[in-house]
Amino acid sequence: MSDALSTADQAGNVVRLHRTLYMQQAIRDAAETFADFASFAIARDGEYYAVTIADIDADADGDVVAEFCNFALYNTASRKRSKKA
Repeated sequence: MSDALSTADQAGNVVRLHRTLYMQQAIRDAAETFADFASFAIARDGEYYAVTIADIDADADGDVVAEFCNFALYNTASRKRSKKA
C-alpha cells in the first residue's frame, strides 16, 4: 500500500497521507511553502490526513501535488531526525 493516496474530485486533488508516516505540522509547513502554487485544506480522516489541493497554478513547473507530497515527507523525516538528535 502506498503512503500517499491521491484522488481527484470537483473540488481538486485529495491526497491522503498516512498518520504513521507523516506529521501534521510537517504537512502544514509544506502547504505554506507551496501556497503560491495552490490552496491547501488539511483534515484528519481516520488513519490519514486528507489534504485537498485546489486552484493549482497552471503555469507552475512540475507536478505540484507530487512535489507537495515529497516535501511533506521530507519535512516529517527532518523533524523526526532532529527529535532524535
